Amino acid sequence: MDKYKRIKQKGKETRKRHKSQDCKVYYCKIDYSHLTKRKRDYFESLFREAKWLKNYYIASEDVYKESDKLQVVTVLNKYKQLEERALAHLSSQMKQGILNGIKDDIKGLSVKKNKGHKVGRLKFKSFVNSINLQQFDNTYKIQNNRFISLQGFKGRFRVRGLKQIPVNAEIANAKLVRKPSGYYIAITCFLPKQHHNISCKEIGFDFGIATHITDSDGQKDKWCFTESKRHKKLQRKVNRTYKPGTKSSKNRNYRKHLCRLEHEKLNNRKNDEINKFISKTKQYDLVGVQDESIAAWKSSRMKGWGRSIHYSIMGGMIAGIKKLPQTQIVDKWEPTSQECIKCGKKTKHSLDQRTFVCSHCGHSEDRDIHSAKLVLLKAKALQVAKGIRMDCTNTMPAQDMTSTYHLFTDDMQVVPMGSTHGIPCIEPGKQEAHPFRGG
Repeated sequence: MDKYKRIKQKGKETRKRHKSQDCKVYYCKIDYSHLTKRKRDYFESLFREAKWLKNYYIASEDVYKESDKLQVVTVLNKYKQLEERALAHLSSQMKQGILNGIKDDIKGLSVKKNKGHKVGRLKFKSFVNSINLQQFDNTYKIQNNRFISLQGFKGRFRVRGLKQIPVNAEIANAKLVRKPSGYYIAITCFLPKQHHNISCKEIGFDFGIATHITDSDGQKDKWCFTESKRHKKLQRKVNRTYKPGTKSSKNRNYRKHLCRLEHEKLNNRKNDEINKFISKTKQYDLVGVQDESIAAWKSSRMKGWGRSIHYSIMGGMIAGIKKLPQTQIVDKWEPTSQECIKCGKKTKHSLDQRTFVCSHCGHSEDRDIHSAKLVLLKAKALQVAKGIRMDCTNTMPAQDMTSTYHLFTDDMQVVPMGSTHGIPCIEPGKQEAHPFRGG
């Protein structure tokens, strides 16, 4: 068996093994305080050359005929003139990763086009913030659980967060990521599958504007992640110094960097809240959720809807719930706010009516809680129709669910709707995410 066939056979075996494992991504931060000037210049040159190479591939007529062993590329300089530049820092496998990423992007556009979406061609990049590291122990290596070395660079980098990777993890590819807060390495690992313990618990979720999320147990919560005062002040300074047709000054570029840093902190807080919510939801055997169109809500002309969704985390919540294996998705056109859970007949309710009252059987209940219970009921019906056998079935009727389920711990800054304090906005600068987290 020649070398090509051995590589192909080994790849098939690896993909088959990974299907029976859980995939997780661990973010580890490169310690900036231990970066010498030579190392900092190396990272800047690495991402700059990655931008040149990516734009060169995008400009080519047929990217599938391009080589991944280029040493010199043609780019446009600031005077819009073509000139050749050498790729002195990108290693061979980094170039392969960039070319494979372009091909994957083209395949993704093709899939969207076949589904009827309007797509264009790939656009040129002003900057590149991630570089694929395709192979562990070749493109990058982990040393002493404290350092990482990269292909083509003589030296190693001190990294924080490598200890979070389990001992039994099978380490695969990684990504070198540049963020406003520094450089990170996102390491992909495969772990043995964790079997879900049967808890005989079921829950349904209803999403909305007045209350961002309501569960079938009656718990209501709303989030409000607003920009900090410092962020708004920096943004005003950036806007005041904008002059059309002129190059930005160093001070303005520095303020833009500080704005991006504030954005990253805000996104970290949002992701932290989403991860805690999804972790709490994993204990249930069945999770029912309706396939809500959050984008349509945001573009609605209803006053305050866009701002409420912009400051919320509903999109991330729904996306995280859909990834859970125990989730059953209910079609978004199901009339969960109009259909009675007892008699099954519909009663029209306007948006300002927050209490569901059936005009046929007289059943009355809070509108959001009623919708969440109905979502759970429809999710059960869908699983029965699909022939999915439940190991443990909750025989309690949906309308008689009275058990209390708190999605959040007491130290988190989310107050139930029934509280006398109302719904607070989470203050900027509080409850910030840990810099390293498992994916």
